[in-house]
Amino acid sequence: MKLRLRQFLDYDDTYSLKGIAMLMIIIGHAFNGYPGTDTGYFYPAWLDCLHMELWAAMGVSIFFFLSGYGMFLALDKRQGSIDMKYVISKVRKLFVPLLVYWCIEIVTLLIFNRQELTTHIFREIFTFSMHPDVENWFFKVIVPSYVIMFGLFMTKIPNTVRVILLFTMTAIYILVMRQAGFGLWWYNTILAFPLGSLVAYRRELFEKMPPLTIGLVCIALMVSIFLFHFNSMVFNAIAPFMFIYLIRVVNISNKLLNFIGVNSFLFYFIECPVLDEIVKFSYCNFPLYCLLAICVTYVLTRIVKLAVLR
Repeated sequence: MKLRLRQFLDYDDTYSLKGIAMLMIIIGHAFNGYPGTDTGYFYPAWLDCLHMELWAAMGVSIFFFLSGYGMFLALDKRQGSIDMKYVISKVRKLFVPLLVYWCIEIVTLLIFNRQELTTHIFREIFTFSMHPDVENWFFKVIVPSYVIMFGLFMTKIPNTVRVILLFTMTAIYILVMRQAGFGLWWYNTILAFPLGSLVAYRRELFEKMPPLTIGLVCIALMVSIFLFHFNSMVFNAIAPFMFIYLIRVVNISNKLLNFIGVNSFLFYFIECPVLDEIVKFSYCNFPLYCLLAICVTYVLTRIVKLAVLR
């Protein structure tokens, strides 16, 4: 029986996949540092089989991949006509969610943790960080990535050269960050950004590949890497390919995931005060903590979209 394949990186599917990525990130963040075996904490032992310590990085790599893919396609179509209106729309998409985050964070601290409201907050705001002293590395990496992509398309060079330069600059960034002693999270997912651009550049070639076969090969490679010699950069570079090919044979498109995907930056920022303050009362019960974090983040994102960002 021949499989009915969905369109390669269909518009709705890519946003739904971003939605899945955001859910993986929020669960990964909830899991990070969770004292599951300590007395007084409910954490079902079978959850260890899911290896949620990998979820956040995989989610970020998916997001980087789809960002590189979508931006390369969009700019390629606009070659010679990248106007300020388009640039401003991208700037708004990046910085408005950060502004909304700080508004929600300050209100949340006023209600739940007033002693945290010190002048140090201003330093966090003006360094584009997050509370409490969270590096906000993702934002500080994705913004320069967008700037570099804009710069490559404002220069009259072939797409082949653009992709090569993007990979070269990414490799230099990774080497510099490793040598400078930055945390692994600063660079172990960024390779997905130029990989997404490569797929956009050679879309016809990647579209012809058998999705189920490629998806299963990716799973086999990831399992092998995990079991025998774990390398987070290689693991996270393969993960987006597994997802983009498997969603051609599995329909993931639905309104809930699509909404989260379309508002992924907003969802990403809002989950921070939700996890740290609003649903912290449920921290002793890991499944409930995750469920409440997702639900409350979703509701707040809906409210912001309806009341502020209409």
